[in-house]
Amino acid sequence: MQQSHVFATGSWDDEENKVCMWHLKWDTNNSTVLEEEGPQGEPQLLCEAQHAGDVTDMNFLTQEHIAVASSTGTVVLYHYNAKTQYIEPVKRWAELHTSGGTPCPCTCVGTWADDIIVTGGEDGRITLLSPGHNAAVRILDKADSCTINGIMFLKQSEIVTVNSYGQLKLFDLRQNSDSPVQIFSATEDHLPLLCVDKHPGQAHIVATGGQDGMLTVWDLRQHRFPMTLLEAHTSSMWEVHFHPYHAEHIFTCSEDGSLWHWDGSALPSVITMKDIESGSNNEGHHTPWLGLDASRNKLEITSILPSKSLPVNSLNIDGSVLVCGTDSETIYSVNLPQLG
Repeated sequence: MQQSHVFATGSWDDEENKVCMWHLKWDTNNSTVLEEEGPQGEPQLLCEAQHAGDVTDMNFLTQEHIAVASSTGTVVLYHYNAKTQYIEPVKRWAELHTSGGTPCPCTCVGTWADDIIVTGGEDGRITLLSPGHNAAVRILDKADSCTINGIMFLKQSEIVTVNSYGQLKLFDLRQNSDSPVQIFSATEDHLPLLCVDKHPGQAHIVATGGQDGMLTVWDLRQHRFPMTLLEAHTSSMWEVHFHPYHAEHIFTCSEDGSLWHWDGSALPSVITMKDIESGSNNEGHHTPWLGLDASRNKLEITSILPSKSLPVNSLNIDGSVLVCGTDSETIYSVNLPQLG
């Protein structure tokens, strides 16, 4: 979601897949969706463009450019013109991901600033792209031995991935190596991790969702006990997001048809030895998501959708509005309660 009232979607398993731009009628007085446009602010289609293969992931690079991953192993950069309400492909990186010489899905895409794109695929490869270059500017050919399911920048020189072996990996792009600098495992069962998001103010804190529906919060500075495990959905967690402005709130969606709001605002904030050593022990710098064992009863979980639907496979948040998509080809927009 971008520009507060405009968002993008991608389709899969259609005869002709598309990337679409949508508009939500916006109440500028209180930054919410106007509900008279439809139930819970039904979005209006602005424009669309055809896309080869299934859309497997997408991410805004700028307010006008969207990087879209495909099951064909290709990444396409689309340009959206808000004035003319027109979207078109402007850059295409073909077959970035292959297996045995055959294209395989590019499973995930991340962006940094307005000029770097990172991709992960079923082949375990990571590629770095720039709109000014026709080929990948860097390839980590042996980044992983299994499918990379999620990828994102922690900062310009660091990326984090999750894979189908239940591992979270940290890569330092300043090093001339394909290997990660750190590898974390959530459980001994090695169940796949499917999604990842970083804390908006503390990049060393990330949340992941697993095939078992488990929510895991990681402190990447800790080596012995880096994670907090939280039982969550009854099936695969497809997406997890910290609220971009209120990081004590997390939102998740699942194959089981549920969309949840995790409210950690009543939890005590945690100060670690790393915080003290770095001199960052001010109250606003800490997170309630670490060391939850003694205070789980203060964590409130709310189901956002009125009833379970078909799988909820994607969500995004901007301010007080959440948008999600389901396997019923339905888009929901929800005005969130006042967060603080």
